[in-house]
Amino acid sequence: MCSTNMHSYPLDYLLHPVPVMAIYGLSPSDESSLLDAPISEETNSQSPKPSVTLTKPNLTCSLLELLTSKTEYTLYEATAYLSNQQIPPPFRVITVSKDYVLPQRQSSATSSLTTHSNLSPLSPDSPVYPDGIMTPLWIKRHLYHPSVVVGFYELWDWQNETGERAKRETGPLASQILIDPTEREYDMNLANEINMRRKYFQDKGIKFAAVLILKQRHIDSSIEERLSSIRKQCGLDYKSSFFTVSPGTMNELQDFVNILYRVMYEPAAQFYSNRIKKIRKKKAKLPSPSTVPKATLDFSSNEKQPLSVTGWSLRYDFKTAFFQECKQEIDSSLKSYEAAYHSIVDLLTSSSSSPFGHHQLPVNSKRWQEAQTLADCINIKICKFYLYLNDSTAALAQLNGHLHMFQSCAPSWGIGEQTFEYWASLSKQYRMFADLIDAAVQAGYKIPLPTEYLLSSNGNVPGSPLFSNTTISSTTGCNPGSILQHPGFYYHLAAMCCAERRRRFLELERAAGGNAEKDNSLLAEKLVDHSSLTIELLTKSYEQFKRYRNGRMTLYLAAEIAGTYYETGKYDMAIKFFERIGKTYRKEKWNMVLTSILRWSLRCAKELGAWEKAIECLIELMSDELPMAENKRADIQRELMDMLSKHPESSVTERSPLVIHMDQINPFLHCHVQLKSPTNFVGSKVSYQIVLQTNRSSPQIPFRFNSLRILFNNPQYNTIIKDLGIETDVKSTELIDFSNDLKRIEEGDHSGWLNTQCDLGITKDQIKVLQGCIVPEKCGELKITGIMLDLMSSHGQIELNYPIGQLPEQQPAARRKWLEASDEGKKPVFKILDGRGELSIANIMQKPPSIDIEFDYNAPALLDELFALDVKIKNTETESITATLYTEIKNAEGIVDDDYIALSSGEDAKDHVAAKDIELGTIGSGQTVTKTIFLHGGSISGSRIINLNAKYTVIGRNFSEVVEKSESVRIPFIAPFDASFELCSITERLERSIGIDLEKSEKWLLTASFRCFSAWDLEIKSIAIEEDKTFSHPYTSLSLISKIEDVDITIWKTGHIYNANYLFKLHTTDLTEAQPSVPAGHIVITWKRSGVDNELCKSLISLPSLQLQQQNLVVVSDVPDEIYLGEPFTLSYIIYNPTEHIADYTASIELSEAFVFSGYKQVKGQVLPLSRTVYDYTCYPLLSGKVKLPKLKVIAMQQQSGEKEIPVEMVGTGVTFTLGNDLQARQNNVMDPQQQQFIFAFVRAKRKL
Repeated sequence: MCSTNMHSYPLDYLLHPVPVMAIYGLSPSDESSLLDAPISEETNSQSPKPSVTLTKPNLTCSLLELLTSKTEYTLYEATAYLSNQQIPPPFRVITVSKDYVLPQRQSSATSSLTTHSNLSPLSPDSPVYPDGIMTPLWIKRHLYHPSVVVGFYELWDWQNETGERAKRETGPLASQILIDPTEREYDMNLANEINMRRKYFQDKGIKFAAVLILKQRHIDSSIEERLSSIRKQCGLDYKSSFFTVSPGTMNELQDFVNILYRVMYEPAAQFYSNRIKKIRKKKAKLPSPSTVPKATLDFSSNEKQPLSVTGWSLRYDFKTAFFQECKQEIDSSLKSYEAAYHSIVDLLTSSSSSPFGHHQLPVNSKRWQEAQTLADCINIKICKFYLYLNDSTAALAQLNGHLHMFQSCAPSWGIGEQTFEYWASLSKQYRMFADLIDAAVQAGYKIPLPTEYLLSSNGNVPGSPLFSNTTISSTTGCNPGSILQHPGFYYHLAAMCCAERRRRFLELERAAGGNAEKDNSLLAEKLVDHSSLTIELLTKSYEQFKRYRNGRMTLYLAAEIAGTYYETGKYDMAIKFFERIGKTYRKEKWNMVLTSILRWSLRCAKELGAWEKAIECLIELMSDELPMAENKRADIQRELMDMLSKHPESSVTERSPLVIHMDQINPFLHCHVQLKSPTNFVGSKVSYQIVLQTNRSSPQIPFRFNSLRILFNNPQYNTIIKDLGIETDVKSTELIDFSNDLKRIEEGDHSGWLNTQCDLGITKDQIKVLQGCIVPEKCGELKITGIMLDLMSSHGQIELNYPIGQLPEQQPAARRKWLEASDEGKKPVFKILDGRGELSIANIMQKPPSIDIEFDYNAPALLDELFALDVKIKNTETESITATLYTEIKNAEGIVDDDYIALSSGEDAKDHVAAKDIELGTIGSGQTVTKTIFLHGGSISGSRIINLNAKYTVIGRNFSEVVEKSESVRIPFIAPFDASFELCSITERLERSIGIDLEKSEKWLLTASFRCFSAWDLEIKSIAIEEDKTFSHPYTSLSLISKIEDVDITIWKTGHIYNANYLFKLHTTDLTEAQPSVPAGHIVITWKRSGVDNELCKSLISLPSLQLQQQNLVVVSDVPDEIYLGEPFTLSYIIYNPTEHIADYTASIELSEAFVFSGYKQVKGQVLPLSRTVYDYTCYPLLSGKVKLPKLKVIAMQQQSGEKEIPVEMVGTGVTFTLGNDLQARQNNVMDPQQQQFIFAFVRAKRKL
């Protein structure tokens, strides 16, 4: 509704009132006159702990605690006494002082008119003066206005008196009981005090009762005589107005309080009945609304209008309903609240449809806001009473009617469906209604079943404004908006409205633009945490649906919560909820819902940049199990392929592979494995088959894996099958036998693996069987532990993991099959093997090797040189062996193409490979063979791992029993030189041509710095630059203008630095074409270790590439090289537009205290594409030294961008970039020309004549 309604309603309007009882004599301020009585020893020794007898000080405290323990009651708590005799009537107990008097109305000293309440619209100092309807202060006042008063007094005795006790005398009636004169005097004073309070409250129409506190649990006849005398003197009835209480247990005190409540409740109800009679008399005096002329509003006048007749009638109906509610007459109170509700609805609706005498409330005025709040609160009261009366239909009709009223009037109030205030009000109403139903259910209310509505003949129940108004019919079903649901349903509606509230607010905020900060309503709404409110409501709804065991709905609500997190940008929380509920839908095969959840998860993953989750969702969405149109599934596959191949790298750091467990999702490809025989021997082939079976309709587009990895429990048998990348004919059943094509990888990440290549492309409804074999070389258990299908992407490696040896749940194992090739041209067929399920384990035997491998070398090694490594192999067998040494060099950080192994320093380059096989020949028993190999490490520093694998067979034994032994050594390789570069672009003087110029040149000064990093002295023969001959471009060229490099054969020690300068000219003949990055070539350093007779080595250091700077609008300032004080000179500004768009600009010259000048101060014009405009200013220097030049400030606007200030560059200056050895720019070394706010020049002193 309005802004005030966005906050909580006044609590006084919503609480349930009960009769108010005022007590005095028990509070600490009144206890100074009461005497304490000690606990008797008999009581202490005989009473058990749960029922301890209370003494005087404990008695007053306990009574006060019992009476004031509950100050607020719910409707169900307040009316519980009506159906349960054991429960006392409710009272709101307040404590007052002994001299308490009721508030008096202030009378006017200058007027004899009747005084009014300070909360009446007729009282000038009232908050509702003169046209207000109601204020929560009125309810608050009556919450502290007693309907009955109970005073607690102490019966005086001699226990704490120190003087001599007087003798008892015969009483005035000559009774048998002697009277103590002192006690009689105290009793008479007490009776007089009680009588005065009784008369005062009786005159006010308030029931008064007195309670005398006795110090002894058991009273004698003298005490009874004193009590009887006091009661007679004060005129109180012993059954309804005069009570005594003595020390006792807590249960006894509670019984006393219950009796007091029951006795005082009827006078309290009578007090409110009298109030109702007075209100009805006042209402009867009101004129009929039809006899009062219709009021017209004069908005031009500031004078406030008095409250209308309808307003007074509404006021009286509300008061009547309140007092009836205090009496717990719910039926009567409901009727009065309904009358008040209809009146306030008439006031809020349009005046054209209102009866005569109604006063229209100005929209969004203070009184209108008060009326709105009051209408909402009365509506809540009515709904609550109907639920209490077990009339769910009427309660729901009241809610929907109130919402329909609001919906119909909201546009005229300026808060239609397009405003967030509209949805805020709906959300609050639904939430309050849900709270009412929840409270009713906790009190024992049972929500009717929908079938009860179908049997009902009432078809006029309005539906919710959020649903269509379908009437209830036993044949067509029923509208859920017309049937009372459990609280979760309305919490969900409130959440929906809250979510819509947020969307409307965001729309209005975007529409307001820069004026949003000036709109107080938008600023206030901006402080509201919509997402938290929505999630809170959805959580409440989730708990209710869970309580009513609506398992499917709880999952839906969890999805709604996730959707709310998604809309508010909390994608990490959203994806957690989607994952949680996705497990249930996946397990229970709700594939349609799972498809939607996976799509939402995919969106969240994209927003978070979580490519791992995105790829996992895309892979599962390819499955046939998830219902989807074929074109949609094809789009999913294309998106996956794009993400794998076209997405740029998000980080240069290596990531761990993404492993997707295919048994935990719906796979689009099934994988099985079979070993042909469970028993095998050392040296014999062990055959196996990998079966890949696709879904019937997926993948829609032929799909290709980069590799397939077969993992064994022994890593040396691990096999990687890489894709050939060649399209072949598609076969429904295909057998690929790679048993004889396996080769061992000598370097790289899969060094030592068996490797082959075959077609790993798959298509829909296909079975592809890959057959291979291994030759086991040692005993033990040979087991296939896993199958990995690899997909490579710019993000990293994706591994589809298929578990081995696990059968699907509730599925019997099938017979073992083996695919065998048929005659040429025929389709291969499956052969049935013994057993069921998958066979992935076989038993193997083998003997360990008996040779020793040692190394001899001098580390560290330098890149680009041949480093000698001596390998010693000793035969410890008892017989001669024939051995072969397999050597491999591998970078510890990854594969390096320039690493290789040579058998001699003069080996042909074509023989340079990273792995070598060296035939060692025959080695006798106990003999040692030494082999020298040369290692070459290129381009990348770091440790190299040298893997050596010695395979041998014992002469005279079975040659097929090959025994092998592997050793490795780590050798550090360091770069001999380190290079750094500094690039400086030089702004050249532009010609003053105004025609279109497609050509442009830039000069780049490259300074190269080389540092010797070798631990040994290096002999440098030459340093030369070599141009890159491979670059060719039709429009752009790079030429070397000049160079400064001078080096003779010299010795460089560690840390020696050498600098060289190169000036390049970058030229393009067509600025409209895309400008490439032009390689500047590389530096070749020829060197060798000093003092060693080795061949010369060459190290290539790549130079950074050059590229024309981004072509944007620029202002070039042309300043003379020499400026003298007192001599005028010409300052030129050239507005250069190298783009293909017209630039509209406005320019203004900024003043400088150091110069006076002549020229245009402000100009406006256009610069055509690929052209320039020149402005000359004649300047006269006034100051010498480094001074600020007059700067031409240009604001330009082009088609593709808005207005912005154009940077100014000076001729002869430029931007400097510093690059490291990796050709990456270092931080904080690039100066942005746009950050230069001023242009400076140096003015020399006057010339000497």
